[in-house]
Amino acid sequence: MIGLVFLSPGPAALVYGLPEAGNGAGLVSFPASRMMHGVATDEGPVPAGFVLAGFVAGSPWEPPREKWTATLPGSVPTVSDCLADLLPADRDPLVEPWQHSMFEPWHRSVRYAVDAVRHAPAGSDPIHVLSMSVPATAAAELAAMLEQWIGHLPHPVRVNLAHRAAPPPGTVLGFEVLGFGAGRFHTWLCYDVHSQAHDLLGIRPGDSGLLAELHDAQRVADMANSKRGTEEGTPEEITWFPALLTLHDVPARG
Repeated sequence: MIGLVFLSPGPAALVYGLPEAGNGAGLVSFPASRMMHGVATDEGPVPAGFVLAGFVAGSPWEPPREKWTATLPGSVPTVSDCLADLLPADRDPLVEPWQHSMFEPWHRSVRYAVDAVRHAPAGSDPIHVLSMSVPATAAAELAAMLEQWIGHLPHPVRVNLAHRAAPPPGTVLGFEVLGFGAGRFHTWLCYDVHSQAHDLLGIRPGDSGLLAELHDAQRVADMANSKRGTEEGTPEEITWFPALLTLHDVPARG
């Protein structure tokens, strides 16, 4: 049986700087969840103001014990395959076999991500399913970058952004700062942007390895974008943006 790992979302009660539905301003508060072994057990809707981008299935990243990872926990959720081992997306009938390598590791729906978990080799490491959502204000720009790279091929993230669907309910974990470039989604942790964020902005990952507030994630993304192509920055072709990660249940295999 494939094990499902639940990752701690950090504080039990979080307040995100998210736009209220309908008015574009204000704060959305999350009530404290029941905690069990440091994990929020309540599930609920992702806050208004976000657009679903896609799903990944795979193992969390376990940072090596080195200087640049000293502030990170022993297990970090990420939707980037720069660091984590993620399962291939080969169960979606919309995707032709020759497109698999271009679209991996992204799944169009939670159903296909769960199918990937169910078909993972026996004895695989604990696997979870995560969705990635972006602020509605950033959805059009990310869709445009994808189309510039791949045209109108049915990349799962491009398809979801075009539908402007709300993310499905799940356990909201927090924000990861992601960078898109040449068809790949990078994570701020891979490029050590989290160290620069701490040194220059006083922002550091929380207990889960993610950020608790959209405002902080956007500030980090803005900082990374402003330094692209410089000696201390990331490659020019990578554009950074905040992404909300949500954990979804994987039914046990019978």
